[in-house]
Amino acid sequence: MESDFDVIVAGGGVCGLIAAKEIASSNLRVSVLEENFEIGIPERCAGLISVKALTSLGLFPSRKIVNNEIKRALVYSPLGSKVEINATKQKIVVLNRREFDREIARIAEKYGAFIDLGQKVLNVDDKDKLVRVKTAKYERKAKILVDARGLSSLRSKHGFLQAAQYDIQGSWFEKDRVEVYLDNKVSPGFFKWLIPLNEDIARLGVAGYRINPYEILDEFIKNRKAKVIKKVASPIFVGGALKNFVHGKIVCVGDAAGQTKPTTGGGIFTGGVGALLAGKAISRSLINDDPLALRDYEAEWKRIFGKEFMIMKQARKIYERIDNERIEEIIKKLSCSNILNELSDKADFDYHSIGISQILTIIRDYPSLALDFIKLGLSTLFNLFKS
Repeated sequence: MESDFDVIVAGGGVCGLIAAKEIASSNLRVSVLEENFEIGIPERCAGLISVKALTSLGLFPSRKIVNNEIKRALVYSPLGSKVEINATKQKIVVLNRREFDREIARIAEKYGAFIDLGQKVLNVDDKDKLVRVKTAKYERKAKILVDARGLSSLRSKHGFLQAAQYDIQGSWFEKDRVEVYLDNKVSPGFFKWLIPLNEDIARLGVAGYRINPYEILDEFIKNRKAKVIKKVASPIFVGGALKNFVHGKIVCVGDAAGQTKPTTGGGIFTGGVGALLAGKAISRSLINDDPLALRDYEAEWKRIFGKEFMIMKQARKIYERIDNERIEEIIKKLSCSNILNELSDKADFDYHSIGISQILTIIRDYPSLALDFIKLGLSTLFNLFKS
């Protein structure tokens, strides 16, 4: 049997396109099958990323792909207390996701990748020497399939949050400041977020276990005289990375590999790095006829993010068990401590364990809080930092 392509990539989102670009740059035949009829649509992601993370993916901030720059974060407690964190040193930007995805697609095509729109993968058969990929239009064969279809590929029953995001027009927020609203009654296990795109347009979203996100967002904007421009619903996965990313001739990347952060569900950086590593490993495997090279991708990603994800996952377990009174207490103690300066100086937007470590300092210094948190798994979290 002859293959139609060396590699077929199922999914034309960020991770699928990055993997395709990397593989095509090695002069291998790559086809990207994207179910939508337009790259970058719909925009499900909030689009926050650091400039450092962006450049590590081989991309550079430009007016075309960047909507805004964020310098501050305002965090609200359930009862209205608040604390502001200076994020200037983090150099965080808000992406224009449609243009960002299209830019990666242009680069992939420049290297020779073929992108076929409106082609939803209906069936994958990898029982023979080649992977057979079927769409409504045709069947194609490849040596390797990259599964970048997102959360639809995950079989896990745990770690999914209901979520929705609105694009809104309003006047109460500030252009350079993200807002986060913590409330484990309204949005259990997560929070509401507001990310400005410019002076009067923002992305407003919410996620949580067993919620109606539309009702929560509609209630939030009711008294703020905001105009809804667009609504998008999409679940968020916070369950952590899969045990294995490689299954024979099928290689999972991005959301399909569970490479979204267990704290926030963000995955442009962690999934993008996964796509880069997968692309390099696939290229080596095919060029050198070495199937074992695919495992290098899995090992390297876990070397970079394995411990980070374990810390974030344990921190999430603790947060999910905290009541609103404890959240209120932590926010109040943060607002009157020197820890905010340390968070501003040392925190890393891409590696949440650094910020988690700083917050643990607050908890440890207050016996009443520490006693409660030990019952919630704080000892396990401390041990992860020591390992």
